[in-house]
Amino acid sequence: MAVRQRRVSRRAAQAVAAPGAPSAGSQKAVDALMLVSQMVAGDLDVETVLRSAMYAASEAMNAEACTILVTDAEARTLRFHLVDGPKAAGLASASLPIDDHSIAGWVAAHQAPLLVTDPYQDSRFNPDYDRRTGFRTRSIIAAPMTAKDRQLGVLEVMNPRDGRPFDEQDLALVQAVAELVAVAIYNAEEHQARLKAERLAILGQTIAGMAHCVKNILNGLQAGSYIIDQNLAAESEPKVVHGWKIVKRNMQMLSNIVLDMLTYSKQRKPALAACRIGEVCEDVVALLKEQAADRGVTLVTSCHLGEVWVDEASIRRCLINLAGNAIDACGQAGGLVEIEAAPAETPGRFVIRVRDNGCGMDEAARARLFEPFYSTKGGKGTGLGLSVTRKIVDEHGGEIRVKSAPGAGTEFALVLPANPPEKTSA
Repeated sequence: MAVRQRRVSRRAAQAVAAPGAPSAGSQKAVDALMLVSQMVAGDLDVETVLRSAMYAASEAMNAEACTILVTDAEARTLRFHLVDGPKAAGLASASLPIDDHSIAGWVAAHQAPLLVTDPYQDSRFNPDYDRRTGFRTRSIIAAPMTAKDRQLGVLEVMNPRDGRPFDEQDLALVQAVAELVAVAIYNAEEHQARLKAERLAILGQTIAGMAHCVKNILNGLQAGSYIIDQNLAAESEPKVVHGWKIVKRNMQMLSNIVLDMLTYSKQRKPALAACRIGEVCEDVVALLKEQAADRGVTLVTSCHLGEVWVDEASIRRCLINLAGNAIDACGQAGGLVEIEAAPAETPGRFVIRVRDNGCGMDEAARARLFEPFYSTKGGKGTGLGLSVTRKIVDEHGGEIRVKSAPGAGTEFALVLPANPPEKTSA
């Protein structure tokens, strides 16, 4: 369950409270807390929350540097997860124990904030970090990040940019900031844990649901191998060839199921690289051409663009699923499946269309198209291929569009970024 951020915590109230009319300092504190809340609220990716929190804390406190140390409960240590400042590189992989021998360690051990106005006169301060980074720590505040009794880490800010030392009001403000950040981290971690649990549950359902499908494929493999065995001795070449086709077809089906399960069960970032998408389309046609020919379906491809940046293996997986479905949808002589790659209307994007002149889908089928395990093929389909396809497209930052009507065929359009990330964002 997500933890709600309180409008103003007790420490936040202490930081901004002032008798009579609000002072400039108290208004600055309110503005700082609003900035932090806006930057960390709503994000559900832990890494994004941490980076936003580090930047927000630095801005809110007008500090020269900021660090976020993450708790490793098993090792009882703090790890410098993110470091922001002019000399940050020297701390990127450092860690320290949770004990009284360092400022952050003391804060984590006692779960209390700490203000140190002259670090070089405090025995808990380790000047070796300054020597390693070339940074000079003049004043420091550290506050624990805790939510729902979970010790998440420590937030440290160093050196006000105006040259003065931090004071008690700054301490209360950093404590309030740390509370906001801790709630955001907690919610992001809980969200990711739920996603992982859901994916594991779906994987379990997938394995159970596919048991019958895999059994049928294995039966097909056994039938094909039996035909081959019976006719090898008799040297009946046509029957051996027929049996080998059955074996190959069922091996490909089994391979597709395993690859779809692996793809769907893991959250991943695409391994983007330059590739010629036309060659990927041709590979898919070559792989499925025999399957199409057995059903009397013509499978063709065309490409009207050059190099694009995608995860080639993942996009090939999408096209295998879409083209395989299209072949099944045609299912008779005279069927036509086209794979076309072309520039999209939106600059910096391209589109791959997979069209067929098959049976098409009604509105009810289209509405459930991407649900896991939903299939219009009855016992012949796993209902996972289109869910995998949409997941891959989402991971690429693209979108998938569908046009279909009963008796009028179907078109799937994958609209994807064409350029590497740095060019896309420029």
